[in-house]
Amino acid sequence: MKRVVIVGGGIAGLTLAYRLQGRAAVTLVDAGEQLGGVIRTVRQDGFLIEGGPDSFLTIKPGATQLIRELGLADHVITPSSRTVYVFADGRMISFPEGLFLTVPTRVWPFLKSPIVSFLGKLRMGLDLVLPRGPEVEDESIGSFVRRRLGREALERIAEPIMAGIYMGDAEQLSLRSTFPRFIDIERQHRSLIRAMRRTPPGANTSPLASLSGGMGELVDALLGATKGVTFRTRTTVRAVEPGYRVVTDDGVLEADTLVLAVPPTAASALARPFAPDLAAAVDKVRSVGTVTVSLGFRGVTLPDGTGFVIPHRDRRAIVACTWSSQKFAGRAPEGHVLIRAFLRDPQSDPIGTARGEIERILGIKDEPVVARAFRWPGANPIYEVGHGARVREIESLTPPGLYLTGSGFRGIGLPDGIRDATEIAAKVARIGHGSNEGNSLEDAEKT
Repeated sequence: MKRVVIVGGGIAGLTLAYRLQGRAAVTLVDAGEQLGGVIRTVRQDGFLIEGGPDSFLTIKPGATQLIRELGLADHVITPSSRTVYVFADGRMISFPEGLFLTVPTRVWPFLKSPIVSFLGKLRMGLDLVLPRGPEVEDESIGSFVRRRLGREALERIAEPIMAGIYMGDAEQLSLRSTFPRFIDIERQHRSLIRAMRRTPPGANTSPLASLSGGMGELVDALLGATKGVTFRTRTTVRAVEPGYRVVTDDGVLEADTLVLAVPPTAASALARPFAPDLAAAVDKVRSVGTVTVSLGFRGVTLPDGTGFVIPHRDRRAIVACTWSSQKFAGRAPEGHVLIRAFLRDPQSDPIGTARGEIERILGIKDEPVVARAFRWPGANPIYEVGHGARVREIESLTPPGLYLTGSGFRGIGLPDGIRDATEIAAKVARIGHGSNEGNSLEDAEKT
């Protein structure tokens, strides 16, 4: 039986192990104390705290399919509100109903909204008559939104939402690698507004969902459903020698196939001794660190909604804030609220920084009854313009028997990680669509 070693126990590594069970002799190693990567669900004093992702996109089928397979479909919950704010000019401004990322799909709510000025709205309306842009290999989010919808739309809407999702600069982030749908819309329909008004994204259905017991439920279910796989936590990989001999601080593992399901910096370091050109290509994928801070308060009232984002030009210490207990049910005990702030790393005192910003923005001076910070150094890859070409270069330099997966390469977020791992599992196991053996791999491939 083929020997497969997976380095990294995040969602991609765990999905790969699940898909390959019974088809290969699989060993998964991870340096951490627990598996799940950036998925970290903690229960404390009646609060359910997410250290990493608190939800997944339902418009991408990877996570939804896997959740169904694992019998968690009845655990799926959706946000209790769709109201989100931008904090700008010292006040909370709700995004108008019908706004899809940056594109207004309903006229009257958008015209009434103060989110952009009257001139800014007129400029956004020019999208209806502007010609298609030139066909280029790639373009930044900032360049695309500015030429289609104008500067105000970029600064007040696209920068905090679209660039905020990726914790990057809109002028550097690749549109093709982050929001390729907008490229397709412009090419097919010319006008973004006209196209989105024809097929609006669904006013009553949130694109986000979570699990009632937190995203950690997905990790627990994956581990419970994966049989015959050896999991080694607290195991650091020291080197990879020719022939895919994986040297760990707990011995040597011999592999026929090696999968590096780790951030680009770690993948580059492991590949450099035997594939220096590959390592140099991987080094071109830049990553940044992030911090999440969760604060629980008693007797505090928040505005209706699920949180707010902050324009990049405001240069505040936090970039966004989720009102976790109003976003998903069961996140705080009765009479309490749970707030989660997102910060860029490094931060010497993330809890103190988050508390100060929450006080200044929301006026909450109370002492939190719960305060937890989760630091993720170098865990957030930045898909800069040309990222697709960089990934193609990486793939062309990857030697046979080696695979790279995870958020640094072909998609950020749980659905993309699950999809990529599923596709790699099919390649490793050489299973075609004609097989119906085990774990619904055939069905998952169709997603």
